[in-house]
Amino acid sequence: MTINLLATNRGFITRLLKQNYNFRRYISNVNSPFQDDLSDIDLDDFGLGDFRHYKESPEVANYRRNQSKDSINDELPKSPAGPQIGQLESTATKNEPIIFISKLADPYLNLAIEDYVYSKIPISKTTPFKAHRLMFYTNAPCVVIGKNQNPWKEVNIPKMNQFGIPLIRRRSGGGTVVHDLGNVNYSFMGTKHEFDRFKFVNLIVEAVNKSNITSTKIKVNSRGDIVTQEGNGENGLKISGSAYKLSRGKSYHHGTMLLNSDLNRLKQVLHRDVTVLGIIDTTKTIDSVKAKVTNLQIPKEGFVDLVSNGFKFEYGISNASTTEIESENDDPNKEFNEMMGLTDFVQAVKLTNCFEINESVELPQEVYTIAEELKSWEWKFGRTPLFTHTLSNSKLGICVKLTVDKGLIVSVCWGGDSVGDSALLKELNEKLCGVQYRGDLVEQSLRGNNATRELGNWLHNSIDRV
Repeated sequence: MTINLLATNRGFITRLLKQNYNFRRYISNVNSPFQDDLSDIDLDDFGLGDFRHYKESPEVANYRRNQSKDSINDELPKSPAGPQIGQLESTATKNEPIIFISKLADPYLNLAIEDYVYSKIPISKTTPFKAHRLMFYTNAPCVVIGKNQNPWKEVNIPKMNQFGIPLIRRRSGGGTVVHDLGNVNYSFMGTKHEFDRFKFVNLIVEAVNKSNITSTKIKVNSRGDIVTQEGNGENGLKISGSAYKLSRGKSYHHGTMLLNSDLNRLKQVLHRDVTVLGIIDTTKTIDSVKAKVTNLQIPKEGFVDLVSNGFKFEYGISNASTTEIESENDDPNKEFNEMMGLTDFVQAVKLTNCFEINESVELPQEVYTIAEELKSWEWKFGRTPLFTHTLSNSKLGICVKLTVDKGLIVSVCWGGDSVGDSALLKELNEKLCGVQYRGDLVEQSLRGNNATRELGNWLHNSIDRV
């Protein structure tokens, strides 16, 4: 009896490749039945005893490798040369687990794609939910604040404008984060019913700690942040924070993983010197929780692979449930798999489609609409609830308290040694009230004599220096 292992399993491998050409093996606690598992008696029973002393010649090995490559390449779908029109929309609505990897660096587009993918997740009361999503993207430098935060309080806007770093308000809650090309943003999406703010970060921690990609061990603290294990209790340097969104039966949990980020620039744009930038007072927004941070110092591709494999193992669909063979009795490999002890291994393989978003993918118009909304001043600043901004200038001998609501100045209070002319103050108030809280517009409103021009220039620098 002679068994051709390659020929017998070629059909199984071919079906795997057809179902998912981005298929990657994820094996956990599955033992291969080959090598030492075959005893000498087994070899004799299968007529393989003569192969114990067989050594493959270099020519045969080279021929076999080339034949294997050709066989696999013949099965792989060819990438289209032009834009993949409609593919993102059709993929995003499938009721199956999918990993989206964006190769774009535009933060507005990436956040818009994330929101679009989330909105297209299919929710049905009759069909079992399988449409878990995992998205990865890396943005060009930017600062992202939570939906319910005050930008003037959270970041150093003049410093950001000096560096040319844009501010973005996302559609989820949480605190402020700095994105750059040295970190990876991940977004896990599922149902509202199964939402657990610790589950996915624990999956990340387990995947990283079980690998040998870094010697740094990490953990999840009580806030759901990923931190280093060094220190006791909650101590440890922060590597990733999280934000969440729940709506209409769905939920997502996303975070920023510091891998090799520019931490010096991060500190500069998040540090506010109140003697220069003034004091923001509000009770209607959410403040970020300050924490010391560090980089995990691993390659982005390695992190994406580790977390993707963890996602596949947890949420992927096993080969047994996705095979094109409707009946197990029709499976030509069933008897061989049972005989060789491969049944558990075959069923342990889980498949998850991976969709890469690059320049060749034509994005739906809805994505561009969301991106334009994220770019607007009204979304970034104009939706900020009521707050006061108190500024002092010892050189001018003046103190001013501006009350701002929804991006508009609603009242101004003056103080200081130089304040005395009530008529002038009334005129200044009339000029400022109703003005959009932008430094350039405030300065423009105070053009007049030298004194008011100097005042306007100072306020411009303190507000945002655009």
